[in-house]
Amino acid sequence: MKDEMAMTKNVRRFLAAVRELNDRPMGVEGMAILWGEPGEGKSTTVAFACNTLDGIFLRANTCWTPTSMLAALMVELGQPAANRRTPMVEAAVKCLAARPRPIFIDEADYLFRQADMLDVMRDIYDVTGSPVVLIGMEEFARKVQAKGKFARRITQWVEFSGIDQDDARTLADALCDVKLADDLLEHVHHAARKNIGRMVTGLARIEQFGRLNAMETVTKKAWANRALFYDQPRFERKH
Repeated sequence: MKDEMAMTKNVRRFLAAVRELNDRPMGVEGMAILWGEPGEGKSTTVAFACNTLDGIFLRANTCWTPTSMLAALMVELGQPAANRRTPMVEAAVKCLAARPRPIFIDEADYLFRQADMLDVMRDIYDVTGSPVVLIGMEEFARKVQAKGKFARRITQWVEFSGIDQDDARTLADALCDVKLADDLLEHVHHAARKNIGRMVTGLARIEQFGRLNAMETVTKKAWANRALFYDQPRFERKH
């Protein structure tokens, strides 16, 4: 498959939101939340945005503490990590004050494991004004919204939901070396339940089929009833 970014409506909306944070006037808050179900293309979009907008990308994990979060930030800023928070916060503030860059934190649901992590990131944001974009699931967005002091800093709330038929065509044309006929694309879109991650899996299988059979365009009739996805088996409950 081609290594291109499919500029779906979700992607364009997210990029516009981050650019608005970067270009916001003084006095306007500059944090954002991106949320959605698994497979909606959040991580891929964030990686693209980070590269396009010279951002800093961090991926939270279950082992993170405020200190390890700051250490990860130091690595991305090209600074040495330390064993204490204060010198790392000071180094981060100095770097970002000199060169403001958006900070993207994927899997941000983990930040609620220790409340201090959100507070530390808020402190860095408050001093430097560098945009901070948190990426997680819907439940994460709900939790953030419930934290009034933190939520008031968020001016961009972006949800990724299923893609429509036009976006499905954008995706197929951007990724596939073979062309999908409209009837097959509609079938994939419906079978994937509008989920972009499942669609990519289906498109990859169709592309492989088209290449093996030297087909420029694959139709629904040619594809027939072949499996599109690698779904797990369903087991009957034993009585």
